Amino acid sequence: MEFEKIIAISGQGSLYTVISRSNNGLIAESLEDKKRIPVFQNMDVSTLEDISIYTESGELPLKEVFVRIFEKEGGKEALDAKADNSTLFAYFETIVPDFDRERVYASHIKKMIKWYNQLVKNNLIDPEKLKSKEETDMVAEVEETEEKKAKTKKTKASDEPGKTEEKKKETKKTAAKPATAKPAKSTGAVKNAPAKKVQAVRKAGGA
Repeated sequence: MEFEKIIAISGQGSLYTVISRSNNGLIAESLEDKKRIPVFQNMDVSTLEDISIYTESGELPLKEVFVRIFEKEGGKEALDAKADNSTLFAYFETIVPDFDRERVYASHIKKMIKWYNQLVKNNLIDPEKLKSKEETDMVAEVEETEEKKAKTKKTKASDEPGKTEEKKKETKKTAAKPATAKPAKSTGAVKNAPAKKVQAVRKAGGA
């Protein structure tokens, strides 16, 4: 059973498997007593795939917690979820040593242990499948990241020719301005030019 099809419903102690879909929502079956109930769109529902717990270094997927418990218990049920708080905390510390003690409460641990035991009773935990799926998800995430990087490089490369042409135009404009705006240095030939012109005008008037 894939964890995307196993749901937790707020206010319900049992986990449920999604049986079918209806016009108003879902039809789910309890792992505890096999009773079926309608799950409406306005109900607070989460799949086990989407649930994580807080740790000192970030978040840990719940399925990873279940795999750790499964391996610790040799595929058998864990301790009773009704154990006292100190026992629950001590046990959970052996599973997730770095869990966030300020945000993970005894009620959370009780719920996780209860869910784990329900999954084991229904033979719904397969560590190999869960691990392989996690590895597949990681590979997909890496590939997606590489694809985004490639697109970014491609976009920069496609913008480069336009920028180069624009820079060339700016360079031409910059080079053209000094030639027209900056006057040439005076030389002897330039000083004599007005005198020759004046003489030419006088001769024309005299004629």
